[in-house]
Amino acid sequence: MKDNQRKGRIEVKGLKHTFVMGQVDVPVLHGIDFVVQPGGFTALCGSSGSGKSTLLNLIGGLTKPTEGSIELDGQIVSVMSENELCVFRRDNIGFIFQSYNLMPYLTALENVELALIFGEMPEEKRREQAIEMLQKVGLEDRMHHKPSELSGGQQQRVSVARALVTNPKVVLADEPTGNLDSQTGDDILQLLRSLNEKQQSTFLIVTHDAKIAEACDHTIFLEDGVIVKEWRNHHAH
Repeated sequence: MKDNQRKGRIEVKGLKHTFVMGQVDVPVLHGIDFVVQPGGFTALCGSSGSGKSTLLNLIGGLTKPTEGSIELDGQIVSVMSENELCVFRRDNIGFIFQSYNLMPYLTALENVELALIFGEMPEEKRREQAIEMLQKVGLEDRMHHKPSELSGGQQQRVSVARALVTNPKVVLADEPTGNLDSQTGDDILQLLRSLNEKQQSTFLIVTHDAKIAEACDHTIFLEDGVIVKEWRNHHAH
């Protein structure tokens, strides 16, 4: 597919972030610069405490940076108001978490539909789109099950479906295989990769998992809040 059909370029410039804890300033990120190309599949790696999750939260507009700018798909997220951010996140970003973050009292189908509820879409169309997305992640036969009736891998598939059902420009995943055994983790990785290729969304994945880093076409390593190395892997596909 041509690049003009891909979506979601990410550009981070001069990004610094400091947490204020009482009287103490705790600097976490010290001047981060990188670009993720539209439709890219990028891993953000580093040891615990290196600033990866903070960086992901800043890119997702969940936290405001202390300094620097974040641009997603040509829009500067770092200057948006809380209301603008809410709308921007809803329309452009899908989140996948390590702990799935599903609503326990809703079925898989209802959990995925929830992501579409704030738009103007009629109920029938919402349901149709959610069913189609659950088929894409291989869960058509578990649609009416609640999270407690699903395995970890199935719950993560529901959360992947929920993140992608809005056809977001950017998907931010925080340790998506962190709670899964290695076989299930591999399956989720293959699912993310195939959805990245089909839906052309840009993926940025925080991970400790070497397999994910190897499968990505761009890997960024953070250490103590700075990028220590970065490489593009042309054989990842």
